[in-house]
Amino acid sequence: MSRRSESTVIAHITDAHISPNGKRTAVLKDRSVEILDDLVKQCTEYVTDLVLFGGDNIDNKDGETEIAAFLEIANRGPRWLCVTGNHESVHDLVGSGRVSKRTFAAAVEGHGISPGRYSFSEVVKNVRVIGLDTTLYGTGGGHVSDDTLDFLADELRFAEEEHIVVLGHHLLAAPWAPYRLDAWDKDYLVSNRDVVVSLLATNPRVRAYLCGHHHASRVHRIAGRGQGGGFYHILTPSPVAYPAAGRILRFEEEGMVIETIHPRLEGVIPQSLEAVMSGRKAQRYELLGTPRSFTEYVAGRDSDNNAVLPYSGPRTKGVYDSGIERRMSSVVE
Repeated sequence: MSRRSESTVIAHITDAHISPNGKRTAVLKDRSVEILDDLVKQCTEYVTDLVLFGGDNIDNKDGETEIAAFLEIANRGPRWLCVTGNHESVHDLVGSGRVSKRTFAAAVEGHGISPGRYSFSEVVKNVRVIGLDTTLYGTGGGHVSDDTLDFLADELRFAEEEHIVVLGHHLLAAPWAPYRLDAWDKDYLVSNRDVVVSLLATNPRVRAYLCGHHHASRVHRIAGRGQGGGFYHILTPSPVAYPAAGRILRFEEEGMVIETIHPRLEGVIPQSLEAVMSGRKAQRYELLGTPRSFTEYVAGRDSDNNAVLPYSGPRTKGVYDSGIERRMSSVVE
């Protein structure tokens, strides 16, 4: 892979669930180490400026071993930053081989977060990256605290960079809408998302909110008015759960170009497909009553995986392939 020399390139890898001794469930935990290693190698080959790890970086069943494996892989690649997910966000007294949020933050200190400071603001070239702690102790659901909202407001107010990207673990918008599933609202969404969305919409240079947690692929624009405004809500899949992927985001003059990358290891895609169909999420999806299959839902459409995203206005469908932008005439609302 290659890139244009003038562009800023950021990778987003989330929900790696590193587990050297893990067993396969709906997630390929037993292959998590080799899968993450392959994606980080791809980021290096792409000459990526920054890799963002979006939480649930470890599965946290054998925490110290998992942290060591995660750090060994992450440190072999480009510069990286991370936030915590619900799997890392447990109290100090956890036992049973698990590590606390503070312990994880201490291990990755210097890469965005540190003990007691779980949000960050860093710059890579012409992009400011703001990492947000969206986790709550004792639950898979998300929330952004008042202190974190104040931090976000200050960073948005004083940021001078051309582009702003915000990284969190939990979702600000439901990809299953207009269908309703209260259990998914509770498990996957930021509870005070309306406040966060409104705050992000105050700065027109906010290009995207990157998240994971739901193990699905979706790109759509939120908080816009008419033909302009708002920002992209980019939900990235887990590399160890079907469709098994990460993302490359390239900031060009005319817009963001997003490309989905998959593990190049033999058997990952069919194995992840078989595994995910055994999980609770596939079963819950049936409750929505949508004619779209579960695998189609989590994999997303082409416009959710490879596209050119203008910085303002609706999204033009298209893909990026070998340095050539192929724009299509239709527009995604």
